[in-house]
Amino acid sequence: MIRLVHALLTASAMSFVALSAQAQSQPVAWSPGYAGACGECDLSGKNLTGWSLAGGNYSSANMEYAFMRGVQAGNANFENANATSADMRGAILTSAQFAGAILSDARLQGIQASGADFRSANVRGANLQTALLVGANFASADLTGSRMESADLSGANLTGSWLNETILAGAVFNGSNMTGSQLRNAAVHGASFKDVRFIDADLSGLKGAETADFEGACVSLSSPLPAPLPLPLCGTAVAPAAFASK
Repeated sequence: MIRLVHALLTASAMSFVALSAQAQSQPVAWSPGYAGACGECDLSGKNLTGWSLAGGNYSSANMEYAFMRGVQAGNANFENANATSADMRGAILTSAQFAGAILSDARLQGIQASGADFRSANVRGANLQTALLVGANFASADLTGSRMESADLSGANLTGSWLNETILAGAVFNGSNMTGSQLRNAAVHGASFKDVRFIDADLSGLKGAETADFEGACVSLSSPLPAPLPLPLCGTAVAPAAFASK
């Protein structure tokens, strides 16, 4: 009997050691509050809801369909990560790095991502309703078909970005840089574009432009406009009536 108990205890101990070794071989310590190096690791479909990933390195990680609601990920590095259809609603992403990342069809409602870097990111079809994106960098980002109702992008960098077919109702772009931005057929009902310089931007087909606020905004000669939006040329006080695109 004593030998049997000893054998069972020995087997249990060996199993525990094996499991511990296996866990240590994983790229992520699976416990809330982990922040470290997880570059190129597979987090697809993982439930990270409420975790703290602040300052961690997740560059090129696979986060497809991951559940990341309310994660604390300020200053984290997600460059070139694949977060297709990830659920990040309410996440804190202040100053996080998403340059080159794929966020298509992601659920980003209510994220706090002021100062975050989304340069050249694929954000097509994502939902950014009520997102706080003050001073964020979306240079050359593709936001085609995204929803950004009531999002705040004041002072954001949107140079060369694609916003075609987006829903921008009630969104705020005051003081943002929209040089070379594409906003063809975007819905801008009640949006605010105060003091925006639309140099070389394409605003053709804007929907709801008559209800948006363009106080202090201006355009260049190469900026196509919808007929009811005669914005002034940058550097002039009044737009010529014929400047609106036909």
